[in-house]
Amino acid sequence: MPLASPTLVEQQADLLSDLNEVLQRHAVGGAFRLMYAPQELDLALDQVLVQKVDSDRGVVELHPRKLHEIGPSDLLHETQVIDPADVTFGAHARSLHGAECYASTRPDGTTGHLLLP
Repeated sequence: MPLASPTLVEQQADLLSDLNEVLQRHAVGGAFRLMYAPQELDLALDQVLVQKVDSDRGVVELHPRKLHEIGPSDLLHETQVIDPADVTFGAHARSLHGAECYASTRPDGTTGHLLLP
């Protein structure tokens, strides 16, 4: 019987583990964090996401900004920042398995999948 292909979560956890091993070999490796950004996000290599609060609408907006345009008052977006050295996160991600899968519609109208344990 052939082995099942690793899930995307397992592949991402393996990648984090590999990156952590590389970073541990460098004196300043502990200072690095990774930001997960979906492929659909059109963000250039020299850009980061900056948070802006729109008080009138009560929302936080994310704006791409070139690195050389970042100012001292800008707040970088950290919602999806991952510490590659967080082995607990990797172990937790590998342990998640869905028992039921349902199609879902996101608020923006796109479709996706919802896995329930």
